[in-house]
Amino acid sequence: MTEALWIADHRRLVSAPVAAQVMYSLLDRSAENELGAACVRFGLSIIPYAPLHGGILADLSVLDRPIAGGKRYGGPGYSEAEIAVARQLDQLAREWGLGMQQVSLAWLLSRPAVASVIVGAEMADELRANSAAADVELTQEQLDAVSALTASTSS
Repeated sequence: MTEALWIADHRRLVSAPVAAQVMYSLLDRSAENELGAACVRFGLSIIPYAPLHGGILADLSVLDRPIAGGKRYGGPGYSEAEIAVARQLDQLAREWGLGMQQVSLAWLLSRPAVASVIVGAEMADELRANSAAADVELTQEQLDAVSALTASTSS
């Protein structure tokens, strides 16, 4: 991405990159390592896709589906570690009187450089539930609690 910015600057292009669309969620925080810092440094936005990690960060009922997680694309399903994090997230969300998807998306929207998220809602009810996250403001204590669920896997 930095190279794309350099090329745009070198060629004095009127339109340079303004955002990076990447897979990013509580369970896949790899975008934080280098991309996040570069986006903040160069004033770009991050627009995550798969922010609910195949639905497991929205509702644990996804575990009842015969094909879920990476199985949808011929890969493995959810790992035990992912399921454990989702269960912990569900517990926090319930304690706070929120839905898992609200906590997951509100946390992600609080991250540096994240401008919006691309949700893959399959039904109108899911879209309504997901969009409600835009009105949720988690406290710093809540954000820290959510971040701590996967802090050791983000580096």
